[in-house]
Amino acid sequence: MVKGKVLVTGASGFIGQELVPYLKAAGYQVTGASRAAGNRTTQPVDVVHLPSPDAPNEAFEQILAGYDHVVHLAAIAHTHLPDAAKLYHDVNCLLAAKLARAADKTLSGKFVFLSSIRAQSGPTQDGTVTELSPPQPTDDYGRAKLAAEAEIGRALPRRNFTILRPVLVYGPGVKGNMAVLIKLAALKIPLPLKSLAGQRSVLDRSALCRAILHSLQSTNTDGGIYIVADREPMTAAGIVSAIRRGMGWDAGLFTLPAPLLHLAALITGQNQRWQTLNGNLVARAALLESTGWKPTDDSALRIQQSVLSKAI
Repeated sequence: MVKGKVLVTGASGFIGQELVPYLKAAGYQVTGASRAAGNRTTQPVDVVHLPSPDAPNEAFEQILAGYDHVVHLAAIAHTHLPDAAKLYHDVNCLLAAKLARAADKTLSGKFVFLSSIRAQSGPTQDGTVTELSPPQPTDDYGRAKLAAEAEIGRALPRRNFTILRPVLVYGPGVKGNMAVLIKLAALKIPLPLKSLAGQRSVLDRSALCRAILHSLQSTNTDGGIYIVADREPMTAAGIVSAIRRGMGWDAGLFTLPAPLLHLAALITGQNQRWQTLNGNLVARAALLESTGWKPTDDSALRIQQSVLSKAI
């Protein structure tokens, strides 16, 4: 029995590749939407063209006609173009705003928006981050996501939306900072990471898919903004150890004083990466958990399993 028709933007991306078959298995009829012509997901699913941010409002109403729900994943996370601020605003904010305004006119169900923890904080932050923490994005990407959240709230007065702020996501095919750690772990040499003490929250991609499905189905999440994270944070050393166990290796980590590692990072121009590796960013998903969602309890095991699958 079909539970409803869902349009998933960014269906061919890292999250969408797992979300699409997950929603289909849950009984939804799923269509993907992509900004890039010819994009296809790894699962058999129809893909329609997503209008550009400067398209008229009517184009978004047309694409949403006949759907019950929208899951908006499409975004850009990293760009080095000169007009990066405008690009982030157009794709990560304006596109979301136009979809939300069209959704208010066409949808009978939910609009689920994948924001980011970067809408709330920088790459590092002292203390524990919760939804009550004042939003303090530190870059154009985070500011565009925060602006999109506000636009969605204004566009959907029925409060038939849920906004999710995931932390660093891991899983097969991951990119970004987690991919850097995987490449580092794959070096067949001992690594001087044991002294890195920074605690960082991480997120199992499967748990994020569960959060999206939960948002579609639970009215408890209507009109809410929620951090999504595994139950306990990890250190960079713990993450690399889990990756290496998944590869069938010993952890192979040793201690080198953190100031020496920091000096090496400064000399090699990797200070920003050092700050991310050794800084703290602990975020709690207690609010989402209070609505009935369950976080992943053993992140190290899940990271290890994702490497064992040989899909990364």
